[in-house]
Amino acid sequence: MRDDTNLEILIWNTDNLHRNDLSLPLSSCGSGVSQVLAILYILVSSEEPRTLIIDEPQSFLHPGAAKKLIETLKQFPQHQYIIATHSPEIITTANPSNIVKLQYQDCETTASVINTKGIKSQNEILAELGVRLSDVFGADSILWVEGQTEEKCFPMILEKVATITLMGIKILSVNSTDALLDGKRSDLVFDIYKKLTTGATLFPPAIGFIFDRESKTETKIKELEKKGVTFLRLPMYENYLLDPEAILVTINQEATWLEIHISITQVQEYLDKIKQEKSYLLQGVKREEVSDNNWLSKIHGAKILESMFKELCDNKLEFRKTKHSYKLTEWLVENKPDFLSDLAEELGNTLNKSQ
Repeated sequence: MRDDTNLEILIWNTDNLHRNDLSLPLSSCGSGVSQVLAILYILVSSEEPRTLIIDEPQSFLHPGAAKKLIETLKQFPQHQYIIATHSPEIITTANPSNIVKLQYQDCETTASVINTKGIKSQNEILAELGVRLSDVFGADSILWVEGQTEEKCFPMILEKVATITLMGIKILSVNSTDALLDGKRSDLVFDIYKKLTTGATLFPPAIGFIFDRESKTETKIKELEKKGVTFLRLPMYENYLLDPEAILVTINQEATWLEIHISITQVQEYLDKIKQEKSYLLQGVKREEVSDNNWLSKIHGAKILESMFKELCDNKLEFRKTKHSYKLTEWLVENKPDFLSDLAEELGNTLNKSQ
């Protein structure tokens, strides 16, 4: 057997000049380099077809390099390749003719063959939904939520406020809530989401949904609840974030150009004025229907934050949901977690239903 330390790699530049300064002994390289070279040596030197068994190629290579290795293997189709992997990227890149799923349960390992045509079809569905295989791969269950803001904030609330460990649970935003809930083809879209979890596939076995109730009638909400959708108690996520202190801190951190920081009094007075005037009500809500007890369930929280950010900062600060809702959530979780306790309970109850 050859000593790896005696293997020499020669490097030339574009002018075909040998570059000794770039040559390194193999012993000085990472384990990934030596393993890739061993695989490539077999590929180019084998005069007859061989069977190559490769264990977890992604464990010793950069993700990009691992995918390039798989692409290189495809250039030598005379060989048979058996690859053990936990990587969705490797599976997608390899486009294998056979997938065998090994699962350890009840003190024994079982093997099930996965229909690769089904996987290809489901990958196409995932692309339509704006989700990648790596987003769902390995999850025990998925909680589908309204948008990117909820996708970022809900895990933080569940883990730090509800003290629920998201072991095996992934939270993902849907590509188009309108198509799912309000579109003429909503039944078809729901079927697509459900089909992702049927059969012996690489996808998780259960799906749950939790969305905003804003702009939906009670009749529509009840109809969708029968399909397994859960709705937030308040109209939208931003309605849970209207805490004066959190807003104060977020605006002052963002509006660095202000010569004098805004005060908690300014924020509180702004909210009190909206509440007193009963402005920024949801579409279809009448002023006589609004009271101090139900105010939060009748207003458009996102529009309130948009107007407050602008007016308190001379129209120079624009409220952006994915950025500022996250900052508000982060501050509340760290400083006033009780303010989000009701929402944390709602999310926890939804997870119990989806498991």
